[in-house]
Amino acid sequence: MFYKNAEIVPKQYVTVVNATAAQLRIPNLPAGQDTYYCTLLLDYEHRKNESHGNSGVDIMQSYVSSTLPTVGHDVIGSNTNRSQQLGSQVGVCFNRVYVGYKPAIVKNFTCISKNWVNLRCNWSVSENPIKTTYTLIFRLPSRTGGRIFIKCPTDSDVRENYCYWDFNTTPMYRQPYEFYNFRINGQNVLGNSSSFFNFHHYANIIPASPINITVVDKTESSAMLRWSVGPMTNFPRELIYKIEYKSQWDSNPEDWHSVITSDVMCIMSLPSNQTNSALYSTTCKENDYYYYFNVTDLKYPSAHYDFRIYVRSSLARGEDKWSPPGNITMKTKPSIPRRPPRIDIGSFESITSLIDKSKRNIYIYWQEVDNSEKCGDSFEYRVYYTSTTKQNESTIHYSNEVYDSYAKFQELSTSVGYNFIVYSSNKEGLSAEFSTIYVPSESQGIEKPILLTKMAFDEKGVFELSWKNSGTMKLFTSSELNYYTLFWCDNVNHHPYQCNGYMDWTHVPSSELRCNITILNYNVNNYYRFAISSNNERLVRNGTNSYNQINYKSSGMVWESCTIQNNINARKVENVWVSVISSTFIGLRWNIHCADRTGLISEYQIFYCTVVSTKNNVCNGFMFSKTISRKAAQKEGGFILITNLEPNTTYIVSITINTNDGKSIHSDPLQITTLVLGGSWYLKQEYPKFIQ
Repeated sequence: MFYKNAEIVPKQYVTVVNATAAQLRIPNLPAGQDTYYCTLLLDYEHRKNESHGNSGVDIMQSYVSSTLPTVGHDVIGSNTNRSQQLGSQVGVCFNRVYVGYKPAIVKNFTCISKNWVNLRCNWSVSENPIKTTYTLIFRLPSRTGGRIFIKCPTDSDVRENYCYWDFNTTPMYRQPYEFYNFRINGQNVLGNSSSFFNFHHYANIIPASPINITVVDKTESSAMLRWSVGPMTNFPRELIYKIEYKSQWDSNPEDWHSVITSDVMCIMSLPSNQTNSALYSTTCKENDYYYYFNVTDLKYPSAHYDFRIYVRSSLARGEDKWSPPGNITMKTKPSIPRRPPRIDIGSFESITSLIDKSKRNIYIYWQEVDNSEKCGDSFEYRVYYTSTTKQNESTIHYSNEVYDSYAKFQELSTSVGYNFIVYSSNKEGLSAEFSTIYVPSESQGIEKPILLTKMAFDEKGVFELSWKNSGTMKLFTSSELNYYTLFWCDNVNHHPYQCNGYMDWTHVPSSELRCNITILNYNVNNYYRFAISSNNERLVRNGTNSYNQINYKSSGMVWESCTIQNNINARKVENVWVSVISSTFIGLRWNIHCADRTGLISEYQIFYCTVVSTKNNVCNGFMFSKTISRKAAQKEGGFILITNLEPNTTYIVSITINTNDGKSIHSDPLQITTLVLGGSWYLKQEYPKFIQ
């Protein structure tokens, strides 16, 4: 019986040759390593007698013949003198059989030089059950080197499929040669193979990170960088550099600006009186040490920049041949601010004094300059107006208070118009440009919009603004333009605190009385205030038929007076009372909520009926109702007269709001008793006590 490892080989592969020999033949074996052996099947009595009568004599000899092609085998005890007994079987003829291939061509052969001071080659080989060895040799493309084959310094090529050279190995790393001719020989019992590789040495060098990086000169928009490259300084081919940078103000921290160039200066040192990169364009030669490059067009003054410098051989191809980066952080020089703050024609508020009607406080609002545009330390806003004395001398009047988003001027005249100027300022000076805004006198200003209402929707950052026209706004003509400005301010504190957060605005045609605003970067923890102004721009003739000047006027800002949620169906009318009463009628009054100004309200409906008793507010008979439109109710200030009532009779009264989407709940019921017949009517000023 024959076995393959621990499994019995089917009888179809076994042939009995004669009384003392059997042959195992298995065609088309797959590649692999297996153990084959045969056993003699002997009964116990026979083995017992043989052991007594033939002590020390072989029981039987067994021979295995293999006619398989490309099979290497080791025979273990094929003519053994010591039979191994396996229970009732005697094992003989142990064979370890290897089925494999001739040495294959190696795969993925790569060589990389690190910083031009060493070289390592790696490759991979195909699996082969037959033991195969690979050795690497190379020769150099020269008259002498071409006849000499150089081996790997150690047996790492045989053991681990790689080879490494540096200046301390034997043989040593051959740095000056641009090309190598490699050959890898494979060998096993079935044959030999050779793989040939023409290796471009200088195209496969990965330099080390640039070192000694410093900033030798800088401006508000440039940085002169200096660095060295160590052993690569003497590299006989051109080097290419990649410089990446980003500032602290770049919106995406993963985005780097990139400059790839070979146009660098390579000199021993930069003369103290020269910083212009155009003066230095010499090619780097032996013993040169420092490289220079001036990075220009940096966007932000007084900003921190991170720089990364990479280097690679000009012969290299692929992004994987760049060196690791060398890093440095620097700050550009400051400059005057880039610009003044943005101001709209209506971004002011004029508040007349309650004590002295000839005086007013004026608030000038603006949109804050972004931090990236402040360009230096000690940033602030300078706000002032000028006046002329009788001697024609100009006097500058600075604001009494200045904050991040507004300035306050106290006790200015209501009869004088003021032209305010706003600069951005830092330690370097004032911005080159300035913003202006004209605040007219109270008599010259146009009327303000009224009843600005803010409706907050469920979607965060979505608001609906509605307002009323003062009645003086006109549609634009060929020489006149009327429009509104809607302002919103990101403020931490609620009214009555002034808006001191980021302010933005949009313009709305004068024909509109409603506008939806979506606030970007909405912060649920902040409070958003809204304001509106009416504006007028009029072209002024220059005495002929042409226009050459625009006259601006604005009402100034009016802050929101009401904030509501978009779902008002559940709101009930509060503070309902009787303002006048007689024997046959009552005058019912209530406070109109700011939410009632919106177009969602259509009308109010008043319900009333007599009661069973004064202790019970259940209707005694028919329920009457009366309606009044929203506009009429607002015009009357929340008042309706209910007539045709019975004298000396107790009624219950309640009010509901009819909306476009349905009705709200009833107000708290109010119990009223009319006067006796013939009695006079009288006014009631106090609020009633509601029935619980």
